[in-house]
Amino acid sequence: LALFNTRFLRLCAAADPRVRPLGYAVRLWAGRQRLAGNRAGGGPLLTNYALTLLVVLFLQSRSPPVLPSVRRLRHLAGPQDRAQVGGWDCSFPRDAVELEPSGNTQSAASLLAEFFSYFETLDLGGLLLSPLEGRALPRPPPETLGGLRPGPLTLQDPFELSHNVAANVTPRTVSRFVRCCRDAARLCRGPEFLQKSRRGRPWGVMRLLQPGPGGNSGNAEGKFLIPVPLPCPGGAPQREVCAAVGFVLREVLGCGCEPQGTAACHPQGVAGGSRGEFGV
Repeated sequence: LALFNTRFLRLCAAADPRVRPLGYAVRLWAGRQRLAGNRAGGGPLLTNYALTLLVVLFLQSRSPPVLPSVRRLRHLAGPQDRAQVGGWDCSFPRDAVELEPSGNTQSAASLLAEFFSYFETLDLGGLLLSPLEGRALPRPPPETLGGLRPGPLTLQDPFELSHNVAANVTPRTVSRFVRCCRDAARLCRGPEFLQKSRRGRPWGVMRLLQPGPGGNSGNAEGKFLIPVPLPCPGGAPQREVCAAVGFVLREVLGCGCEPQGTAACHPQGVAGGSRGEFGV
């Protein structure tokens, strides 16, 4: 099942060029807001898999949809794509070229803003989020859920329908998620998201991805840093990779590059500890 989940997410990423950057932005935002990661004051966090499925569900629910529902994918699956694992139907096309192009023409930035507006308005405690159907459904009585354990956030696995992938999340974490979505949606409607700052301050997506309370992605000078972890170079191939990343960040993207922790950023790569980071 884990293998088919991975193939499904890979198909989603290949189906539309907006999926991958949107998923990455949401995961980065959730990390900045301490909704995902290793710890949170409000209890267990959303996993990266759950966050990615929330993005998939959101894109399935657009009108017109960006991604098809899993039920639609079953209909598009050919004989070579039919599969069952543990009694669960895991049939879907293996190649994105077999999918119908989306009629949705929204930009990735517009979809990102809409993601937050969508989840700030949902009564998550009373819904079943179903990638199978591609939408949020009124939650049926527990005895009709086929073993699915409902919770403050009930997010059904695309194939193993008795599995709630957000079963570990507490009411407090769900409340924080909705509150953070509300704040992000408000920011996305304001000038700090829509217009470039004349004072050189972060704006647009960079403004959105600033850390929430308790975050530590800035520094004493007020700069906004995105850490890019890299292995400490231990040989020529690793040094070449680090040098290439540094070249792209500085020369192609025009980013500043600063050492983080004990790492040192220089043309030969990153050095100075067991792990190094570029601060971009």
